[in-house]
Amino acid sequence: MTNQILSKKEVKALLHFKSDTSLYTLEQKDETFPQRIRIGLRRVGYRADEIYSWLESRKVERREVA
Repeated sequence: MTNQILSKKEVKALLHFKSDTSLYTLEQKDETFPQRIRIGLRRVGYRADEIYSWLESRKVERREVA
């Protein structure tokens, strides 16, 4: 995977979140969630490979619990 940067809007869509608050809460409560990257004065993004890896780890955790 390349070093693609996903916007906050794209990450919220991937996670099916509607609000910025939901994403912010996840960032604060889950230490394994990827850190945001500042890409402008008022804009942040997330590395795509980190987001997809985090999602994959969540699937593995779910399988282990079940």
